[in-house]
Amino acid sequence: MPLYDFECRVCGRVFEAMAAMDAAEGVCACGGTAKRLVSVGRGFRADADWLESVTDVVEKDSPKPHVRAFLAEPSRANYCRWMAGEGLRPLESGEARRAPSPRDGIAREVLARFAARLGAPA
Repeated sequence: MPLYDFECRVCGRVFEAMAAMDAAEGVCACGGTAKRLVSVGRGFRADADWLESVTDVVEKDSPKPHVRAFLAEPSRANYCRWMAGEGLRPLESGEARRAPSPRDGIAREVLARFAARLGAPA
């Protein structure tokens, strides 16, 4: 089923949910009916390239509610809740990744030496 954007007629909340292609309405978390919005780039979940990369790093057996919710329904909203629950945040627009510091090289070397002592590949 494809993901569509909906707007609740009762509370005004905008959310995304899976729905049949011919469904014009959905149900909001408040219980009200929601109209389907016209949006650019409808796609199926299986085609969402970000989805696979995120679900690969999620602990599948974690009992945390934000993890269970994301694995049950991997939507953008649940993705944001999962990131917040894990203490992560997405980069803001215009925010660049942190430049590597000389300490990063030292940490990498320490880890490589530790792995070598254990006989594990670095």
